[in-house]
Amino acid sequence: MKGSPVLFSGLAEEDLDQIEDYIAERDPAAAARVRTSIVEQSIRLGTMPEIGMAQRHSVSKEEIGVRLWPVPRYRNYLILYRIELQRVRVLRVLHAAQDWARFFGEP
Repeated sequence: MKGSPVLFSGLAEEDLDQIEDYIAERDPAAAARVRTSIVEQSIRLGTMPEIGMAQRHSVSKEEIGVRLWPVPRYRNYLILYRIELQRVRVLRVLHAAQDWARFFGEP
């Protein structure tokens, strides 16, 4: 299935590096598996960009143009992305325990 290209922001690339480095301290093979799974799921978003849950501002409840997709095999990792004209841009890859709403100007 061909879809839209998926681009990673610089911050998303940094997130991936940090996730991999953290896991690699304990298990380098697991770190590679997690990174591969996150990248594969991100690419999948290019074929089904609407699959992620649209995020809303906590006060106004208006959509903020960002979608969230948990990595199926590693559900603690969240892909935050934006659907753009003819492409999908991965903005961040965060752990579910992080206060990810603050990355988008939420109080």
